[in-house]
Amino acid sequence: MFTIAVLLLLSTGLTVNSEIHSLRYIYTAFSKPLGLEGLHEFTAMGLLDNRMIDYFDSDHPVKVPKQDWMKERLRDFYWEKGTQSRKSKQQWFKVNIDILMKRMRQNDTNVHVLQWMHGCDGETQKLKSVKLTVCC
Repeated sequence: MFTIAVLLLLSTGLTVNSEIHSLRYIYTAFSKPLGLEGLHEFTAMGLLDNRMIDYFDSDHPVKVPKQDWMKERLRDFYWEKGTQSRKSKQQWFKVNIDILMKRMRQNDTNVHVLQWMHGCDGETQKLKSVKLTVCC
């Protein structure tokens, strides 16, 4: 009669490498159009390890990939949903910058900026090698 113990990991050759990555989203809204090239009434972008991965602005209201690998790996559905989400955030910013200006008794003669950033840092782990021993 044979008894089989299933896959025992013995203390041999298990090594783990890890890397820290950051993912950030930055949203910026101005209280009114500035009329300056490159500054939009609303801008949103995603950053992975401080490298831009997607972009949206009020003058070209479509979420677009900024890295080839994003364009290659993510389907049109992702970008369409992302565009709708960014349009929703643009509207949220417009409403809330007006609310803040009224609460702070500000007028339209000056330009006001509302900016929001959120994200996270994460650690990836890769298994280099695993030596498994099967005992019977």
